[in-house]
Amino acid sequence: MIRTIYQAAAGMMAQFARQLTLSTNLANIDTPGYKQDESTIRDFQQLFLLRLGHGQASPVGTLSTAVRWDQPRIDIGQGALVETGRPLDLAIAGTAFFAIQTPDGVEYTRDGRFQLDAQRRLVTADGYPVLGEQGSLVLPPGDVWVEPDGTVLVGDQVIGRLLLVEFPPETQFERSTGNRLRTAAAGTPSQTAGVSQGFLEAANVDLTKTLTDMLAATRSYQLAARTLQLADETLRLAVNSVGRVTQG
Repeated sequence: MIRTIYQAAAGMMAQFARQLTLSTNLANIDTPGYKQDESTIRDFQQLFLLRLGHGQASPVGTLSTAVRWDQPRIDIGQGALVETGRPLDLAIAGTAFFAIQTPDGVEYTRDGRFQLDAQRRLVTADGYPVLGEQGSLVLPPGDVWVEPDGTVLVGDQVIGRLLLVEFPPETQFERSTGNRLRTAAAGTPSQTAGVSQGFLEAANVDLTKTLTDMLAATRSYQLAARTLQLADETLRLAVNSVGRVTQG
């Protein structure tokens, strides 16, 4: 009975964590370049059961003690490209990232809402320089054109080429601030990613699937809570009624 209470409580905590992750994804559905968090519920631990008899132990099987919500993993899958018409809005088709110079080192993003700062450097929406292959990109006055391979031109003058970085498929990313990601893995300059000027990449959050998952998580939480209530009531009856000594 105590194990049932523990399992139900662990299930409630796992579904609550799942709801928080899904809510964060849903809140960022309109954030350009946002990459959703994904995770799964797994067995937390298993007990190997034995039956004792005649001085020997024979196996019965395993029993899960609870479930846990895995640490979310960032899904770097491609989002849809949305046309904006702004010359400094850039989107990547492929698995590469824009490289951004921050005080904490180089970080990465798919959010291509770029602008020019007072020094006419190409920067992110929160003011950090976007890196080219030779460092920061400083754009003189004039019409800006970005080639599909990331080459930046102003008029007929080549300013540089955007540093587009790719990582191995199993790379683990961590969230930074301002819709940026960081990783300890070493990336390589992309030879296949394409840049679309005048477009932004939408978040890769599937609205229908996220709402369906939130409904399922809510229902699972309610069922676990009901199981906890029933187990608590059964334990109360066992303590207060079953063990009561009647007077003859």
